[in-house]
Amino acid sequence: MRTTSFTEVQLAVIKVLAYYKLFDYPILLQEALENLGVLITNETRFESEVTLLKRSGVILETNGYYYLDGDSSIIQNRIEGEVRAQKLLKTAKRYSSLIYLFPFVRGVFISGSLSKGSISEDADIDYFIVTKTNRLWITRTMLVAFKRIFLLGSKRHFCVNYFVDEDNLIIPDQNVFTATEISTLIPMHGNSVCHNFLNANAWIKDVFPNMETKQFTLKKDNLLKRFSKNIVESFFLSVISEPLDKFFMKKTYQRWTSLYSSSLSKDDFEVAFRTHRGTSKNHDKNYQKRVLETIDANFNQALIKIGQNSNA
Repeated sequence: MRTTSFTEVQLAVIKVLAYYKLFDYPILLQEALENLGVLITNETRFESEVTLLKRSGVILETNGYYYLDGDSSIIQNRIEGEVRAQKLLKTAKRYSSLIYLFPFVRGVFISGSLSKGSISEDADIDYFIVTKTNRLWITRTMLVAFKRIFLLGSKRHFCVNYFVDEDNLIIPDQNVFTATEISTLIPMHGNSVCHNFLNANAWIKDVFPNMETKQFTLKKDNLLKRFSKNIVESFFLSVISEPLDKFFMKKTYQRWTSLYSSSLSKDDFEVAFRTHRGTSKNHDKNYQKRVLETIDANFNQALIKIGQNSNA
């Protein structure tokens, strides 16, 4: 099978597997379908095209798991990672509930590797947090202070590195990486806000047209959350909160600039450390760029290898 003979669907399948090769993560057929970049109207035909790729040696399959290359040991690694994820999810639920009790927190998602359902032995628990408008930086500062004081700075179970507020729900980096991150978020608290966030980012259907819409209903706010929202928040008078929120944003940005700006280009720094009144993102390794570049490299290497095998 020559590379020029691939259909659009087959190229899309190879690209999906190139993405997950980065994580040594074999995927099931249904997962491949959901992460495909082209719309599938006939699943039987889709399965036939995948089978043809497998029979031609372009992709590999073992026990229903598909991958681009390597050996089947990655399947056992995934299964073991799923067991670890189920155990860690219990801890994540407790911390999600704690985070939600903080003033101005309106929604909490579990993100990162745990939201994908399979984790490494040293995985952190990442959270994506939605706050009240113009209170993001106060909220973030309180949560970071809690982590440093009560958790001694450990981010093992408390990694809070992405915040948006209720007026800034749309994620601007609209690509396969962010679409994957959004589609795998696990809503934990703040039913209406979590729905609003996912609805605001419905653009992910342009990236993954076969992705099922996430269905969920979260519990109503308990007494402690209502106390935090109605009583504790009232102590943060607007005349104080507005300048305080701006102050925390300014100081945080100055700190990030001093620590990381020299190792990143200006454009990369602005993406990795997005700092606005309604958005806080700090990914010091600029993971998004690394992932996107590696996906393209894996995809191109796969096509080159296929072409070489075809000409052999």
